Amino acid sequence: MAMRLSERMLKGLVTQANREFANSNLYLSMSLWFQDREFPGSAQWCRTHSEEERRHGLMIFDHIVKRRAKGALVQAIPTQPFNFHAPSDIWKSALEEEQKNSIAILDLVAQAREENDFTTDNFLQWFVKEQLEEESAVDDILTNAKEIEKTKGLYREYDSKVVYKEH
Repeated sequence: MAMRLSERMLKGLVTQANREFANSNLYLSMSLWFQDREFPGSAQWCRTHSEEERRHGLMIFDHIVKRRAKGALVQAIPTQPFNFHAPSDIWKSALEEEQKNSIAILDLVAQAREENDFTTDNFLQWFVKEQLEEESAVDDILTNAKEIEKTKGLYREYDSKVVYKEH
């Protein structure tokens, strides 16, 4: 059947879906960290972003189902050590994860093109655009957080604005 995924592409998509689910859990943990320190704006932003990352994983799941591929999707995801001391530590970690995610998606695009899998290539273009937006948003928050932390204590005021930042 022409619309089926190759085994290699299926494996790549499953890995990416699991990465999206892991990032969803990471952002949820970040939300809890901010909640514990009474930064409700940052906590809400991270929680909303956690839900977005989960939706991204489900989009990949749906693509796999439409392509009639068979294979396990959800895998156990190892937990990362969570040792942050300041809001900028969180945002720096978030940016690093978004950058890793961008590289993984671009690798999948290259693979789809190598395999002439135009359907998956087209599907992944949404993720390419989304990653540009996500990296930009988190980078903006990180830049602001670093500057604000220099003022000792004003992050609390900035926190009320974080919830309005794009995802």
